[in-house]
Amino acid sequence: IEEEWCTLMFFCEVGAGANRNRDYEKLAIFGSVRGRRGAELKVLSAVETKVPGYFDKIRDEVVSRDKGKDDTGTWGTDTMVFQDDELSYALGKQGGTRKKLERSSEAVIQYVGHTAIFSGTRTQRKRAREYMKWLFE
Repeated sequence: IEEEWCTLMFFCEVGAGANRNRDYEKLAIFGSVRGRRGAELKVLSAVETKVPGYFDKIRDEVVSRDKGKDDTGTWGTDTMVFQDDELSYALGKQGGTRKKLERSSEAVIQYVGHTAIFSGTRTQRKRAREYMKWLFE
């Protein structure tokens, strides 16, 4: 993940005397806004597979993170919910369709459970949603 998104990631303990008997661990991700978001969403997708429903608990925090924190001031995150058959179609063989949508729209696109997450500038997110709609026409 670090190589794919040009980030540095490690688990960390915050606060004095932090114990390891928690239900979660903090993951620090360093890099550009785009790199951090790409790495975060890839990890979140894996976590959601292992712990279904986890994303719903933190959805608002994830969607609002880093809003407006790019050079254009329009960085943000949009979501779209899929049905089972739509998800497999949008993912494609070995994630090929998702990767093509991501490259062509220039947005970060990841599927977390049945939710598609688009992160990028306003223009990139708009393009990603438009391409996704074309996919299902």
